Amino acid sequence: MVGIDFDRLAGFRYAIVTTVSSEGYPWSIPTEFEVTIKHEILLRKPIWANAFTGKRVGVLFNHIAAIPSGGYTERRYMLVWGKLTESGDKLKLTPEEVSEWDEKILPFAQLCAKSAPQGQKYLEKL
Repeated sequence: MVGIDFDRLAGFRYAIVTTVSSEGYPWSIPTEFEVTIKHEILLRKPIWANAFTGKRVGVLFNHIAAIPSGGYTERRYMLVWGKLTESGDKLKLTPEEVSEWDEKILPFAQLCAKSAPQGQKYLEKL
């Protein structure tokens, strides 16, 4: 089982489901979700649910709050990769991978410093 903090996940308000179309183009659609007592992630079926069912998808849960004087605070996200299957009138996400960030846990400047070596390795491979 992928290590997901379901209490933290339940604190997000919406999800953005992303997949790659049969033509090879990525596309996304927002939807609502719920975390069940059994720790199942259930998404409200978007209009084009058939385009997602049975596919590997990335589901982004995020939060950001604007500061009236400019800038942002309370930034955090959880990106869960997995497959979607029908579950009644919902789509069930079966997690395979997760990545996340919360600036209360790891401030943005530290995130950038931590990510720089990974970015450098990526650029060297290009």
